[in-house]
Amino acid sequence: MPRINRNLLFVVVALGLGILASLLAVKYVNNQVAARTPAEARTQPVVVPVRNIERGEMLGEDDLSVRDVPVDLVPADAITPDTYGQYVGQQLRAPVAKGVPLSVASLDLVADHFSSIINPGDVATTISVDDTNSVSGLIVPGDHVDILLMLANDDQNQRIMPLLGNVLVLATGHHAKGVQQSEGQSANYSNLTLELGPHDAQRLAMANKAGELRVILRQADTKEPFNLSSLSKADLLRLSRPARKTSGIEYIIGGKS
Repeated sequence: MPRINRNLLFVVVALGLGILASLLAVKYVNNQVAARTPAEARTQPVVVPVRNIERGEMLGEDDLSVRDVPVDLVPADAITPDTYGQYVGQQLRAPVAKGVPLSVASLDLVADHFSSIINPGDVATTISVDDTNSVSGLIVPGDHVDILLMLANDDQNQRIMPLLGNVLVLATGHHAKGVQQSEGQSANYSNLTLELGPHDAQRLAMANKAGELRVILRQADTKEPFNLSSLSKADLLRLSRPARKTSGIEYIIGGKS
């Protein structure tokens, strides 16, 4: 068995350790440089439009390019070269400028099927409305409404009560948010399509048979409950009745004789 030259072994080990030390030193220096480099000097590849695109236009593949942008100017929902394909053909909800990072928030995502916009676990159900019950036809898809139920056994036993709160309006008539619309569809509507959990949809269907539904429109982004309670006609008359003045003898107490 040949003997290993110890001097050669020491040289090989020293070279190996030297190479390892060099690699670690380079990595350390790179990490320190990256940590101390200002954010504006670091860039990230994002998708940008090659021209100014107006609101309502469809986004085409020829409208897009890739640009390295300083990371502090990249929006959190920026479209990247890896994800841009799923947004081609979508409609812009706001105008975008040439060379500015394109964000998902600037697009009004459109689905081919209405069922695609319903959140998992929920269902869509429709109720009939008129001008009075649809806030003069000013409700639009994407609004949130509360629903009241009015019951009337007779004229003296009328009662209105809260039924459902903060309900998303998916569609008004045939106009649905996030769904490709057919040209020439009328903006007028006589029904609202709502997104509800299955149990709430069941309650709404029964309530629609039991009495009259009243829809009230919420302010945008308002989610807090209104804490309404049941109100009868007798309650209303009692609350509206002015307090009666009482007559009596006025007593003056105090003083010295």
